[in-house]
Amino acid sequence: MRASHADAIDPLIARNSRRQRLRKGLSQTELGNAIGVTFQQVQKYETGANRISAARLFRIARALEVPIGTLYDAVPDETQQVAQAQAATPPPLKTQRQAARLINAFSRITDTRLRARLVELIERIAPP
Repeated sequence: MRASHADAIDPLIARNSRRQRLRKGLSQTELGNAIGVTFQQVQKYETGANRISAARLFRIARALEVPIGTLYDAVPDETQQVAQAQAATPPPLKTQRQAARLINAFSRITDTRLRARLVELIERIAPP
């Protein structure tokens, strides 16, 4: 297997760990505290800016109370889709600003149940 194929796994793990964190209703700060890193480091893991070591991945799975394999789960061909997404152009600046505003507003919501419901709503209305 070529290294480029292995690299496509990193964003998949990052996305799955973020998805599981949100399903659990944890903030990046709460997950960071549970695994011994700052929220900034969790943010870097989730955006793929930093790769997650095997030991840290184990701690993340434990903190999220999921089998470690869950963080590797992919729908068939999803690894290929991740590789293609890496080659895609970044979203327009306006979309990035809107996403930043959404994240900023979302992070101020303290009710974890409401946050989880909002995530579910957005996942339902977003195209696959």
